[in-house]
Amino acid sequence: MSSNPDHLYQLLDAVDGDSPTSQRVLAAALGVSLGRINRLMRGLITRQWIRAVPLGAHRMRYVLTPQGLEARDRLFRDRLRNALDSYGPVRDRVRQRLEACANGNSTGKLSTAVVLYGVGDVAQIAFACAADVGVQLLGFADDLPRQSFLGLPVRPPSELTAMALDGRRFDWLLVTSLVNHDGIRRRLETVGFPLERVTWL
Repeated sequence: MSSNPDHLYQLLDAVDGDSPTSQRVLAAALGVSLGRINRLMRGLITRQWIRAVPLGAHRMRYVLTPQGLEARDRLFRDRLRNALDSYGPVRDRVRQRLEACANGNSTGKLSTAVVLYGVGDVAQIAFACAADVGVQLLGFADDLPRQSFLGLPVRPPSELTAMALDGRRFDWLLVTSLVNHDGIRRRLETVGFPLERVTWL
């Protein structure tokens, strides 16, 4: 059975739940056709990773076998290893950009103050790296502001035009969003933010 390992893991994980899950629900959750789920389930039964228990009225409950539990755990470890392999280069790039901010500090302050544009996964990586490179994070800018993210304020870009966040001056705006850089640039230009104080991933 040649299959996407992520789909196999998601199927095995869903089957391990407490309540019966129909193939239609599984297909919707994985974003694949009902026929594809049916083929995958038959393959998992053939491998003896799951077994089908009749519930009557053309309904089945799928149960993980010991081999299925072992396969699910192995697939999870593979996913985790792949995620960590991807994380390293992203972390290194974020650290480089934060170090560039710290090295580009011409104000004579002991530490460079930075605001991050974007509140996604990359911003969390930057949050984790900031202290290591001597950068003080003051908060975040985002097109969908909220009270806080990671304990720091999140403001719309229009509130950063004076190079201050909630009255605290900062040196650089680091864009941690990986999408729509042109749109972000336009929004910053519209509100008059100094683009020479923006660094991009």
